[in-house]
Amino acid sequence: MNTITLKPATWKDRNYLEIEVDGKLLAHYFVGRHGAHPSQLSAVSWSSSSTRVVDAVVAQLLGKERSVLESGRVPVLVCEECGDVGCGAFAVRVSFADAVVHWSDWAYENGREPAQQVEWPTHPDEFEFDRHVYENELRRAPIIRRDV
Repeated sequence: MNTITLKPATWKDRNYLEIEVDGKLLAHYFVGRHGAHPSQLSAVSWSSSSTRVVDAVVAQLLGKERSVLESGRVPVLVCEECGDVGCGAFAVRVSFADAVVHWSDWAYENGREPAQQVEWPTHPDEFEFDRHVYENELRRAPIIRRDV
């Protein structure tokens, strides 16, 4: 089982919650040919986002709300400048079983054009989380955000 953690972070005077999986930044699972990582940052809890937007992202990751993307994938890494999916986002299909949450079927999407296959030479395949631990961590997002 993988573990997910939300960690307070700051980028260019913006506070947000970084997604870590197994102690590693989610963006660092994407590695280019020369060791580069994508510039996209976590979609969870941008300081410029309204509480409603943050709640919607968390609700999508919890399966409580339909994704903003037609594909049904949930954006998890978004534009570092504005946090907008329209600039392009790494998105993942989130599925739930009794005791497990699966992240799989990664794509690059912007909400206007068809999803594109992730072209990074190294990128996540699947993550599998204990559902109880996953849900508890994501439900903490508004509390962590308030303290940032």
